[in-house]
Amino acid sequence: MRMISRSLLALAVGLLSACAMPQPASQAVADQPSRQIVVTGNATATAVARDILRQGGSAVDAAIAAQAVLGLVEPQSSGLLGGIDILLTTPDGGVQSIDGMATAPSGAMPAPAMDPDGTLLDPRRVAFSPRAVGVPGVLPALYAAYRSHGRLAWARLFEPAIALARNGTPMPRLLHDLLTDPQADDTLGAVRALYADASGAVPVVGQSFRNPAYAAALLRIAQSGPDGLLQGTGLDHLLTPLRRGAYASSMRGSDLRGITPRIGPALCRPWQGYRICTAPPPAAGGFVMLQILAMTQPGRADDADFVHRFLEASRLAQADRRRYLADPGFIDVPVEELLDPDYLAGRSRLISPTGSIEHPQAGSMDEAALHRPDPGQPQAGTSSVAVVDAQGLAVAFTSTVNLHFGARIVAEGMVFNNALINFAPPPPTTLPGNGGRYANEMAPGKRPVSPVAPVIVLDAQNRPVLLGGGAGGPAIPDEMAMALIRVLGEHARPAQALAEGHVNAADPDHIVVEQGSTAEALRPALEALGHRVEPEPVDSGTVLLLRQGESWIGAGDPRREGREALGVP
Repeated sequence: MRMISRSLLALAVGLLSACAMPQPASQAVADQPSRQIVVTGNATATAVARDILRQGGSAVDAAIAAQAVLGLVEPQSSGLLGGIDILLTTPDGGVQSIDGMATAPSGAMPAPAMDPDGTLLDPRRVAFSPRAVGVPGVLPALYAAYRSHGRLAWARLFEPAIALARNGTPMPRLLHDLLTDPQADDTLGAVRALYADASGAVPVVGQSFRNPAYAAALLRIAQSGPDGLLQGTGLDHLLTPLRRGAYASSMRGSDLRGITPRIGPALCRPWQGYRICTAPPPAAGGFVMLQILAMTQPGRADDADFVHRFLEASRLAQADRRRYLADPGFIDVPVEELLDPDYLAGRSRLISPTGSIEHPQAGSMDEAALHRPDPGQPQAGTSSVAVVDAQGLAVAFTSTVNLHFGARIVAEGMVFNNALINFAPPPPTTLPGNGGRYANEMAPGKRPVSPVAPVIVLDAQNRPVLLGGGAGGPAIPDEMAMALIRVLGEHARPAQALAEGHVNAADPDHIVVEQGSTAEALRPALEALGHRVEPEPVDSGTVLLLRQGESWIGAGDPRREGREALGVP
C-alpha cells in the first residue's frame, strides 16, 4: 500500500482545501456523453469522484473518494460504519462481487431482540440501540477493491473528504430536513448534536458545517489503511458507545479487526439479449429483481395491464425471498432452483390478467430451511454509486446504514448501522429447543438478508452497457427492475426513466403508487384488478449510467441531491 507521511498528508489536505476543491455539479452538462463518468446521490460526492478520474484515478479510486464524502454529507444513508455490496467488471468479461455488508458479532444470539437467557426485548428500543449494530464491512470491502484496481495513492482518495469535514461544506437539504423533522423522536439526539452549533441549532440548508471528528478518523485511515480507524484511541472510541445501556452490544475488538469481505462471482442471468448481474445472497434485492424480470415481458410502464403483471411478479418473488433467502455461508439457499427458467415459468402462470393473487405463497423446494417472517428489510438509509473509467472498468455499489442514521449511535463523527434488525424476529419459544432452524435467524458471523441490488448489465459481447443501483429499502428491487425495463426495454434515457413515478409491491399488504406522480393515474385500474393501492411518498435514490457507443450518459434520482452524472471528456 502506498502511504505518505503525516506532515505531507496534512500539507496536501491544506492545499486541496485552499485551491483544488471540486467544482459544483451545476457546471456539468446533463446527458453529455463521456468516456469517464460518475453518478452518486449527492452533487458534492459526484464532483469529488469526477476530479479523481481527471487526475488519472481508476473507477475504484473515484468510488472510494465518493464514499468518503457521502459519509459526511448523507450520514442518514451511508457511511464507513455501515455495509456495502460492490460489483466490478473483470477483464474476462465477467462481473465480480465484493460483499462488505455488516455482520453479526461473535457473541450474537438468534435474534437481536433476545437476551442470552431467552428473554424477549422491546424491538423498537433494540432498533436504536447497540444491540442492533452489525460489524461494519465498508472499509475492508473498499480496500479489497483498491488492492486490485487502485491507481492513485490510497491517502489521496481521502483528501477531499478530509478537507470538507475539516473546513466546512454546505448543509444538504435532505440531511437538514431529517435532522429538523418535527416528527422525529429523541433517538436522533446524538446525531443532531454532531451537527448543531453551540445554541443547539442545526445549520440551515446551504450553511457551512464541519465534522472535525470525521476528518480525524479519515486522516488515520488515509495514513494507515482500514486498520487506521482502530489505531490509537480509535478502537476505544468505537466500542465505548456500544457497551452502554441495558441493550449493550456483544461486539469485541476482535470482531472489528477480523471482519473480511466475501469476494466471488456476481449473480447473473440472461434477459432480453442482455446479461443482468447483481449482488448474490444474502443480498436479496437483486434476486427479487431477477425473478421479476423473468416473469415479466417488456411493456410500457404507463400501461395498467403491464404494471399489474409486474406487481404480481414482485409479490411472488417477495414470497420466495421471505421463505428462502439467507446468508449462504450458513444456510443452503436454493438460488439455482429459484431462478430456473422452468420454475419461474410455472410461477408466472399463477399470474392472472384479470385479478390479483390474494395471498402469494412461496414456491415449494425440498429440504429448505424453516422460515420465520422477517421485519421487511427497512433500509431507508441506503445510497448507490456508479463509475466508469477510461480503461473501461465499471463499478457499481450500494452502501447502507439501514434505517435513516442507522442505530443513531455516534462514534468518530460517524453513525453506526442498525443492520441486525434485518434478521428474523425472535423464535416463538425461548431457547433452547425453538423447534427448528430459521433461514434468516441471527448467528455469530452471519450477514442478514438485505434488499440492496447493485447492477451491471452486459451485452452479447460481454461489454457493460448499463450500471447503477437503488435506495429506499424493500422497494429497491421493484425500482431497479422497472428502471431496466424503461431504459433497456423502452429505450428511455436515464434521466427520463428516473423521473417517472414509482410503483412497488414491497409491502405484502398493499401496492404503493408514488404520491403526486404520474403513477397515481394507474390507481383506478389497479384497484379494479383487486389490488389495494396506497399513494405514498417514495424515498428512492436510483443512479444509472448507460453506454452510448464508446461513451456514457447517466443520471441520479431527482428525489435526491445528485441528479447529474459528471463526465471527463
